[in-house]
Amino acid sequence: EQIIDAGNDQHLSQTIMFSANENILLRQHKRRVIEYIESTIPDNALDLGTSVMAMQVSCRQPGCVPLETAITIVFPKPPTKRKKNRRSRKEIGATLSAQRQEKEEVPAFPQPLIPDLEESRIGGSFKTRILKPLSDVTQEDVLDALPPSFEGGRRTTESLCLKARDMTLAQIGQLVGNDDTIDSKEGRRVVADYLKACLEEYVARGCEAPEWGEPFAPSSSVDGQEEKKEDSRLRKEKVEGSETEVETADGASSGKMSMDEKWAGKGNIVFRVPDDDDDGE
Repeated sequence: EQIIDAGNDQHLSQTIMFSANENILLRQHKRRVIEYIESTIPDNALDLGTSVMAMQVSCRQPGCVPLETAITIVFPKPPTKRKKNRRSRKEIGATLSAQRQEKEEVPAFPQPLIPDLEESRIGGSFKTRILKPLSDVTQEDVLDALPPSFEGGRRTTESLCLKARDMTLAQIGQLVGNDDTIDSKEGRRVVADYLKACLEEYVARGCEAPEWGEPFAPSSSVDGQEEKKEDSRLRKEKVEGSETEVETADGASSGKMSMDEKWAGKGNIVFRVPDDDDDGE
């Protein structure tokens, strides 16, 4: 038992040591990434108290990378300015005991600390992500994740679209083959046609993605409860005598009879019951 306990203690100490070393390395990578980001921020913004945070987060949602780097740049709050409302002598004489009211302006710096970045003017925060763990993040990755407002930043709408395109095309090649054979080319074409139709459907549905691994829901169930309410409002029954008519959105009759209407009929109903003397004619 003493030998087993000694082995367990040694394993526990090794685990604690490994965890401590891992945390030290993680802090070193975090400091390195923060330095990359701070190099893109003007000195005056840093002197006023701009702070940078970088952390490694895990994502278990479908389609996410297992580990990614979340970056938050917090800008300092601008000093609060108060502007006194001046009143006329007549108003002062009418209310001698009243104090002058003060109107608080929205605090903001005269100019943004980062050019063309509103968050830096009003004391907000800017967030971005790098789809890599902290240990793999390079200075080039940081520049790709920051907009041109930061020194050297390269993130634009076009760059994001190009990145999404390249990632999609690379995935197609990995799934069906990336060589020049006829089968590989045909496979890439089939997948591309399918994705094209999916993107059109995605845009038509307000850029809402379907469930992971599932096709888009039928169009009849897109709007859910709203569609049911609309359907119940538009489809009304008008009962006039023995006739039943279903109205559509424009008020016109649909011209279609339900099964109940077909069985109901419009006139008298005659039942023929054969008796014993009936020969079947």
